[in-house]
Amino acid sequence: MDSVLPFRRFASWMIDRLLFLGIGIGILYVIQELDSRLGIRGPASVNFDLHELLAIQAPVSLLITYALWLFLIVKFGPPGRRLTSTEIRKHRGGSAGRLRKLLRAVVKIALHLTLIGLVIDAVFILRDQRERRSIPDIFAGTMVTPRRR
Repeated sequence: MDSVLPFRRFASWMIDRLLFLGIGIGILYVIQELDSRLGIRGPASVNFDLHELLAIQAPVSLLITYALWLFLIVKFGPPGRRLTSTEIRKHRGGSAGRLRKLLRAVVKIALHLTLIGLVIDAVFILRDQRERRSIPDIFAGTMVTPRRR
């Protein structure tokens, strides 16, 4: 067992969350630019009205960001996994396959829609050093392992 794996797994999780946040901010910026430069109204113009931000802009931005993120995960794999040299494998051994990875990604997205789900996932990642399984791993029957070379 790789004794550094819990740290690498948490680092992967943090990298993915920061990139996800960056994509979301970029989408909000694009909506604002379309509105101000071209006169094209996006889902809503970006401004500092708290109600409009929370009721319209954030949900639309999240929806677009989750769709892009899911595409990236299915097509290329999570960027954090690549940077930390970890991979998703079946719990009982063997390659996880796209269907299991997609199920794992969908469960993770559903879990991360709430702050408490995000915190619970982080706690699961750090707590189990023996099996290295979080909630999405349990649902998909997968686990995180060091990448085989």
